[in-house]
Amino acid sequence: MAVAGARVGGFGTRLYLIFEAEMEAGRGFLWLPVAFGIGILIYFNLPREPNLIALASLAVFLFAATWNRRHTATALRLVVVATAIASGLLAAKVRTDWVDAPALAREGTTTVTGWIAATEESASGGKRVLIRVASVDKVAPAAQPQIARVTIRAKATDLHVGDAVSVLASIGPPSGPLMPGGYDFAFAPFFQRIGASGFAFGTAKPANLGPPPWSIRISEPLAALRDTLRVRIEQALPGNYGHIAAALIMGDQHGIAEATQDDMRASGLGHILSISGLHLALVAGSVFWLIRALLALSPALALNFPIKKWAAGAALAVATFYTGISGAEVATVRSWVMLAIMLTAILVDRRALTLRNVAVAALVILVFSPESLLSISFQMSFAATVALISAYEAIALWRSRSLREADARERTWFTRFRDGFVTLLLTSLVAGLATAPFGAYYFQRVAPLTLVANIAAAPAVSVVVMPMALLAVVAMPFGLEALPLKAMQWGLEWMLAVAHQTAAWSQGLGGVPAFPAPALLLMVAGFLWLTLWRERWRLVGIAPILLALPIAASAPRPDVVVDEDASAVAVRGDDGRFSVLGGKGAKFEVQNWLRADADTRAVNAPDLTRGVSCDTLGCTGHLADGRIVAFAQRRDAFAEDCLNAAIVISRYDAPPGCDAHALVIDGNVLGKFGAHAVYVQAGSFRVTTAYPAIRRPFMPPARD
Repeated sequence: MAVAGARVGGFGTRLYLIFEAEMEAGRGFLWLPVAFGIGILIYFNLPREPNLIALASLAVFLFAATWNRRHTATALRLVVVATAIASGLLAAKVRTDWVDAPALAREGTTTVTGWIAATEESASGGKRVLIRVASVDKVAPAAQPQIARVTIRAKATDLHVGDAVSVLASIGPPSGPLMPGGYDFAFAPFFQRIGASGFAFGTAKPANLGPPPWSIRISEPLAALRDTLRVRIEQALPGNYGHIAAALIMGDQHGIAEATQDDMRASGLGHILSISGLHLALVAGSVFWLIRALLALSPALALNFPIKKWAAGAALAVATFYTGISGAEVATVRSWVMLAIMLTAILVDRRALTLRNVAVAALVILVFSPESLLSISFQMSFAATVALISAYEAIALWRSRSLREADARERTWFTRFRDGFVTLLLTSLVAGLATAPFGAYYFQRVAPLTLVANIAAAPAVSVVVMPMALLAVVAMPFGLEALPLKAMQWGLEWMLAVAHQTAAWSQGLGGVPAFPAPALLLMVAGFLWLTLWRERWRLVGIAPILLALPIAASAPRPDVVVDEDASAVAVRGDDGRFSVLGGKGAKFEVQNWLRADADTRAVNAPDLTRGVSCDTLGCTGHLADGRIVAFAQRRDAFAEDCLNAAIVISRYDAPPGCDAHALVIDGNVLGKFGAHAVYVQAGSFRVTTAYPAIRRPFMPPARD
């Protein structure tokens, strides 16, 4: 017993010494944004809205406790973590209260009048516009949304930011998840104050509203510049290549052909189409290298002036301008913050690429935009950045030893090419592994050939596409943008060829069934432990990752799924696959259900209606145990369905007493709880819903 106790004590002492070494190296600071993020995550998962004064009081109390414990290391660390968590809770609450705005309670056709605040291309033609609402017919002023998102297809080319318009549109509240646990389409619009969305009938008409609000007026010049850039780009590169070039320069992907976007996603190259850290790094890096190289041509400048800092300042200015013309979307601004901190580090003689700088960037973003934590762009961009920096830190000693052992004069073109290829391979591998869990969770897909695709496409993107995009913008005032854009097209042709071929090779592969959030949280916890520590105990992070895999693989799949509008119903039959009841006009819903089930069938596959019977009143299908699921599409169907079916689903309210014979999911419960999923367990039903009975402010209002 004494020996065992000594061993335990020795093990504890070793852990303590390792921990203290990590703290001395400054690794504790890296966990502050993690603790802050935990507070944000707690807020968004609370069963009901907390009190702002209570959260503020808790944060103030913990800040005071931090000051009081500043001389006691162990207590100070614990209190700092608690303070960071409480601060994350408070930041999320303040942000939610700040952006809270009315949302429409029901769908309807009405006239929306207001000023255009933003425009983007629509894949189906026309434009999708954000209208700063002045009035909505048939809606009381207090219930009118601040911003409505409307797709206008007819004569939409002459719509510009700042225009006052009136449009007849079919609009409703932003839609919720298509199934419980799925992506919530209403979450991001809430934080943009978008309280209604829909499509217009006909074109927008001019309205006499006077000048737009100041927030729109100050954005008009930049919006006009973006419109000019788009027109000039698409004149030089007509068709799909022009749309892709505009997406890379301006951040608007909506004009790109759907087949191209599918190939890019399936190949693992989809990240190239969204302006992110990659694009900003390539643009800023090109400017930094070019200006520093030009200044270095003068020995007097190179020896007597800080040309590296000058180049960093110029790169930051160009990156800021590029962020502006790209539309300054949340993901782009997030990338700009990271880049700005790194370039500022150069200006103050600090190392640019460090985990500390990434931690500062994460804290800045989460303080001002706590909801970003739940966005896939935030998660994937920071996961890739943290993984790459951590990996390069781990191999830094090996690389320095290899450079000492080999004289630089002995490095041939082959060894340089080999080292460059290995670096590219390592970068693609590390970034791909770091972001794969998020792709699997959100998109139910892992691109199996993403490493091949990125290695093949990266040189063209880095050397041709993005430098030519920057040169095209610089050359545009002189009317010379056609030349760099044509050169850019050569790189785009290669990139699309790689995407198409690797997507074809990946056909039918890479599908991952939807898995629960706890599995992803375990993966993230393991990933953070692996990357934020530097001692060998970081390898303990492999354990939660391995534990998450069986949890994800064994997650139960729903036997019945119905969206919040009851536009279609999916029923799992005795073959283990979904059959679809109804579904006319519900292509998007069915497509998402199949993807969440790792089902590669097309939405129009004939066997999607296997075992389904339909008539003028509705449709019926069968569960694996033979029991009937009825989809009542007319009220007349209830009389029979309530007696014969085990589950009755309808957009209409079921008659009293129907639930005595069947599980009823009707318009009443769908309006209150959103999409439903039903699991058959030992003959009984377990039901999950998209929303709880008490909805939080960032959830759309319950529908009538």
